[in-house]
Amino acid sequence: MRSPLALLLAALAYLCTTAHAATWYFLRYNLPSTQSFLSFSGTLAIPKLPRAGTYYLWPGLQPTDNSGVYQNVLDGRSGTWWIGSGWCCSNPSLPWGSGFNTVQGDSVKFENVRGASAWTSTLTKGTEVVTNKFPD
Repeated sequence: MRSPLALLLAALAYLCTTAHAATWYFLRYNLPSTQSFLSFSGTLAIPKLPRAGTYYLWPGLQPTDNSGVYQNVLDGRSGTWWIGSGWCCSNPSLPWGSGFNTVQGDSVKFENVRGASAWTSTLTKGTEVVTNKFPD
């Protein structure tokens, strides 16, 4: 006969599920102080959206002073992928740019170009194009 404590522990172990933490990947590239990034571009192959949880995927640039992150964000909170651009985290009142829905298998090109006083972000999926400007 098993003890009540052993049965309770066995029941609790049965009910426990595996928890997964967020996974982060960074590529750090430090420029000499006399230089800066003038553009950043690429193509995102849209992955399958898992069923439950909050998912984000973004390529972005973050200054070494940690004043924010200029990024193109693939957002899956609604249960559908949406992609848009923005300057995150240093000033919560800065607006996010417009974007569009996308699905697994789509390719979305992002192109970010730094002008004299603003970054211009262009997202392209087929014939759908969204362009936004954000203060530098």
